[in-house]
Amino acid sequence: MKNPNLKFSNSGKKIFPNMRFKKFFYVLTALLIALASIGAVESYAVSKSGKAKTTATAKKKTTAKKRSAKKKSTTKKSSKKKKSSKKRKTSKRRKKGRAIVHKQYTPPVETPLNDSLTLFVNSEVLAWIPENLNPGGLRVNSVKPDSKTKTAKIGLNENFTYLPVTGDLVSGLRKKISSILPDSISDYYVALNVRDKNYSYFITTIDKLPEKYRTNIPFVVAADPYVKAKKGMDGDIVAMWASHGRYFKPGSSAWLWQRPQLFQVTEDTHTMSYILPYVVPMLENAGAYVMLPRERDLNKNEVIVDNDTNDEGYLFSQPYYKEMTGQTQWETGDGEGFIYDLPDFRDTENPFENGTYRQTTTVTSGTPSVAAWYADIPENGEYAIYVSYETVPNSTTDAHYTVNYSGGTREFRVNQTMGGGTWIYLGTFPLEAGYSDTEPVVTLTNISDKSAGKVVTADAVKIGGGMGNIARSDRRADVYKNPSTPERIQAVNNIPETEEETEEETEEETEESDVTTEDEEEEPDSISNDLGTAIDFEPYFKTSGLPRYLEGARYWLQWAGMPEDVYSPYHGTDDYKDDYTSRGNWVNYLAGGSRVLPNNPGLNIPIDVAMALHSDAGKRADDSFVGTLGIFYTNGGDYYVDGTPRSNSRTLTDMLMRQIVNDIRQTWEPEWTRRSMWDKSYVEARVPEVPTSLIEFMSHQNFADMWYALDPSFRFSVSRSIYKAIGRFVSERKNRKFIVQPLPVKNFAIQKVKKNHYRLSWEKTNDPLEPTAVAEKFIIFERTADELGFHKLGETKSSHFDIIVEDYDIHSFKIVAANDGGLSFPSEILALREAPDNNDPVLIINGFTRLSGPEHFSDNMNGEAGFRSDMDFGVPYIRDISFIGYQTEFRRNAGESFGRSSGDYAAQIVAGNTFDFPYVHGEAVAAANKGFVSASVGSVETGSVKLDNYKIVDLILGKQKLTITGNGNTGLRYFTFPKKLQEELTKFTSNGGDLLVSGQYILSDLYDSRSAEGSRDFAKKVLGITRGEGAISYSGRLSTKSGAMGSKVSGQGLSYSNTLNEKQYIVENPDLIIPSGDIDADIFMTFADTGNAAGIFTKRGKSRGAVMSIPFETIVDQTSRNRLMREVLDYLEK
Repeated sequence: MKNPNLKFSNSGKKIFPNMRFKKFFYVLTALLIALASIGAVESYAVSKSGKAKTTATAKKKTTAKKRSAKKKSTTKKSSKKKKSSKKRKTSKRRKKGRAIVHKQYTPPVETPLNDSLTLFVNSEVLAWIPENLNPGGLRVNSVKPDSKTKTAKIGLNENFTYLPVTGDLVSGLRKKISSILPDSISDYYVALNVRDKNYSYFITTIDKLPEKYRTNIPFVVAADPYVKAKKGMDGDIVAMWASHGRYFKPGSSAWLWQRPQLFQVTEDTHTMSYILPYVVPMLENAGAYVMLPRERDLNKNEVIVDNDTNDEGYLFSQPYYKEMTGQTQWETGDGEGFIYDLPDFRDTENPFENGTYRQTTTVTSGTPSVAAWYADIPENGEYAIYVSYETVPNSTTDAHYTVNYSGGTREFRVNQTMGGGTWIYLGTFPLEAGYSDTEPVVTLTNISDKSAGKVVTADAVKIGGGMGNIARSDRRADVYKNPSTPERIQAVNNIPETEEETEEETEEETEESDVTTEDEEEEPDSISNDLGTAIDFEPYFKTSGLPRYLEGARYWLQWAGMPEDVYSPYHGTDDYKDDYTSRGNWVNYLAGGSRVLPNNPGLNIPIDVAMALHSDAGKRADDSFVGTLGIFYTNGGDYYVDGTPRSNSRTLTDMLMRQIVNDIRQTWEPEWTRRSMWDKSYVEARVPEVPTSLIEFMSHQNFADMWYALDPSFRFSVSRSIYKAIGRFVSERKNRKFIVQPLPVKNFAIQKVKKNHYRLSWEKTNDPLEPTAVAEKFIIFERTADELGFHKLGETKSSHFDIIVEDYDIHSFKIVAANDGGLSFPSEILALREAPDNNDPVLIINGFTRLSGPEHFSDNMNGEAGFRSDMDFGVPYIRDISFIGYQTEFRRNAGESFGRSSGDYAAQIVAGNTFDFPYVHGEAVAAANKGFVSASVGSVETGSVKLDNYKIVDLILGKQKLTITGNGNTGLRYFTFPKKLQEELTKFTSNGGDLLVSGQYILSDLYDSRSAEGSRDFAKKVLGITRGEGAISYSGRLSTKSGAMGSKVSGQGLSYSNTLNEKQYIVENPDLIIPSGDIDADIFMTFADTGNAAGIFTKRGKSRGAVMSIPFETIVDQTSRNRLMREVLDYLEK
């Protein structure tokens, strides 16, 4: 969408006008909707003062009223349906999922022989297999010569299928065995078999889809995509999940983690820290639509805006749904829709029943009919936006949705023949706090690009992730009893929870709960579903009390409207089994009615592939690696319902294993272990009727594995491997070429050319692992002033982009590389501001590039090891969602408790490196009425940015620090002052340039023996600092000293971020600094509790400096930051 606030110069460059206006069309539309809402749809536009809000006590009273034992019906005016306040009626629309039964394959058992020939061949073969491919446990079971057919029949055990089986491996193994056979049978043909199958059967091959199924019918697509990923995953649909999640254990009255708290994570949160920030965005950047059975939004706030009213009951949605009627009328549909009429939901209660939806018919031109969802947003932040609608026989295939966010607008086309009656994700967008009656968050029109006369439906919109609202109790029958008084419920909620669920974890931990075959499983449907059982106790219900994204799949699926047999096949008796069983059921329900499962009920979504990411158990005393395991299920060569072979799941698993292990070995750890590939009947691998893989990518119980697993860059690498493997598999299945999306650009810089004219420049990043991952174009995104979000500014095939700025706002930019495979992750964010007096701008250098896991140690003398996050938490990418609490058990001999960690931070999102700190510094520079530009530290080191062009440099170092990951195979990374940077700063200050530098480890690296020669002299003679002594400050408070070095610094108290929080990264261990004595210096800032120096002014010739061991951006209060920056700049300019 073109920005009306931009214009072009004669040279074709983008220009920013002095004022920014909303698009006329949206203002006019909003006004018309507002006027229309007063009249024809007055019943749908409830005043803001009538918003349904209750205290906790009021909610409990509501619950009592809604679920009282006395049968009492209320009439809903809009739908004229009666609803029992005791029991919400069962939906006729939500058909029970049809059970899919495959006859279970039982493999023949072969007893290993111990004759001399078999043992000899076994010994030679094991020596021949490359060590880096050997998964362990290989055995040649038998060598049986057949003189009639002149065949040497070689029986291999199942572990040979765990190898990456290729044609070369099979032929090489045959040749090896043939060369060592006795002379009497040396001319025999060597036949390799695993059980009853030829070994060649296990060669990795992909069965291609029929041509008519190789392109999916569009489901959810952007109207104006940033790139058409025609050689990526455009239009593919992926079902994916991270393992486990918080669950309720009936009989314990407690919500628990499914896995133990080890090395600062639990598996319930750990694998999610790969899927949500990395894998899902990569797949989406490649053009795929990704569906998750757990909440994807981390935001604890949730706003539901719905069309329903409930005059005689309660609503927990916001009533700001409005309509404007164009050529066709809106009317209430005949079916059921969403309604949020209960404060929480219990067994059998489905939020997508008993409500209503609105509908009209499509037109191809003329005045549209518009549905609009306005919202009162609780606070600034990123919010996932979901829409819901009803699928009807004549549904439109291109419903036009528009999302308005802070900074821009995005339009989507949604195929309403799929996905009706659940939450459909559109994207995550920045929204400002408060209510606007002129700009809805979401609109839907009945305009169609395809055909008129189709039905478009409108139901609730969900904004944000929210807190868990599925209430559980110890007994299934509790749902039909009166709840207790609010006081009793509060007392129950305060019962201390029992210790988290533990298990006898082995090296290969999985949920093979259904253990062997379908016949031997406890069938969920055999469990009693009698809800009317008489009980004589007082029941109570309890939600998790945690953000929804931390809960297991079973609870999100209920909130998302899935039938009960999907989310709770054990009918409320066993949430643990419900959780892992529901994931496969969910895949099949999504695919029901599509080409995948044409005869089954469901949402008609053609799922292409499914994948579950787990971490395993098992540990190594010698700090070697447990590594990566893959699980799939072929049922002995069976077929899926759609007729495609289940061997595709083996191929998918093998491709994932190869990609993950090979990439780790080449990039991080040459000794990373490729473990087995299991063809076993695990529920998550067996149930989905699409190619499915369960990957246990490392062990959360093994210290060596966790060295890497907590590192954000390692997470990026593993996630990129997963995306590449899935992309390659689906592309080969659909007979198309696959190109890997590019890596983010580097050495980004903004330089002023002349008054109002600026140039953005960057360099592409080559991927040494992927020759196709080459950027073909670059998309420039811009954020203006105090907007929260970015909009597309332009694109180019060049490595620079020129702009003209005609205002004095702050403009921020990021670059995204693109090719036919999709989009890269964004670059760091840089910013600029034109100075009102056209003076030379301040240059802000972003030298904070670090991403790392926490500090770790291994003390063999005392038998201790672990992670010391209290000393250095590390630096998450944007934020960390896996941290559960600090490690408390460091003794290696503590058995299963080694690595035990607290759970104090389970619900705490931890802020990291946002790569947006030039804006924070620039905001303070602008408050001093100065202009600025910004650049990456790489652009300074490569010489593309010349420091001599500037009078003042502000160097951001944040938590930059020399970092070693794992065994150090990636080398030393993230020096605060690399040799080249030292040289540039020395020259700059020697020529009279003024320098502000701030960072937590501003001195540590310079005194490290691994730093460049001359680093200590740089600290003393250029920065003017040396090591201080004394106690570390923990107060988070600073004091400034009036008049230091003749400055105008005023005495004031400041606070900085020294606790884990989601707003700003933690400063836990700042360097102690003092003036070196080599140049003039004076302390201008101290720690309030210790009095030690935190900031020093210096003077060397014509150059002035300000050095801070507290990163400037971590000063909490913006007013305080602005005042301090103004005083520092005043000193530097004297």
